[in-house]
Amino acid sequence: MAIELYATAGSVEKDLRNHVVIVVDVLRATSVMVTAVEHGVRFIIPVSEVEEAVDMARQLGNQRVLLCGERQAKPIPEFHLSNSPLEYTPEMVADRVMVMTTTNGTRAILRAKDARVLLLGSFLNASAVAHVARENGENIAIVCAGTNGKFSLDDILCSGAIISRLLELDGNQYLDDLARTALTLYDSYKDDLRAALAGSAHVERLRSLGMEDDIRFCLQEDVMDAVPCYVDGVIRDSYA
Repeated sequence: MAIELYATAGSVEKDLRNHVVIVVDVLRATSVMVTAVEHGVRFIIPVSEVEEAVDMARQLGNQRVLLCGERQAKPIPEFHLSNSPLEYTPEMVADRVMVMTTTNGTRAILRAKDARVLLLGSFLNASAVAHVARENGENIAIVCAGTNGKFSLDDILCSGAIISRLLELDGNQYLDDLARTALTLYDSYKDDLRAALAGSAHVERLRSLGMEDDIRFCLQEDVMDAVPCYVDGVIRDSYA
């Protein structure tokens, strides 16, 4: 098995059609999607732009459709839900359809859509997504969404957590240099993830917007079994 790690979606230059890809946008899009799938959402449609989301919801024409997402971490006017995982309760999302657009996460998913298998990872489901990835192939690529096209420490740290779980399943694996770096970072800070992220740009941006509870929620490890999988334009639980 080989594990490759990409710091941003824009850094992916190779063809990933023969890879199992895990997209990570831990603060907060993939954490939101994992939470929504865990809580019974029917499916999620990721789109790049706000206008696309509005048009898609109009086309679906169903009162059970939720418009969800953010721009630059802030709620989008007239959308039902923002990008806070705390909003995605069973009462809000169960058996509903989400149309979602975010600054980084949904674009990363769409950039990787040609992968043989495309999964969504977070701290919340790190062990579960590692198991599903391992079951589906030998070559695994983890693609970090990044923040506005730049390296984001939170995504690298989360990738390290997923790599750690993959190594528990099979220690005989090739890791590229960035995957090794992420694993070392995670191993050094796994007892205090917040310390690893102290002062990092994305975390401080969320804190400045009063989103400390979101950060705390997203840093929980292995509390969910859902593994969202992108197939034919929609995201559903891989176990469905």
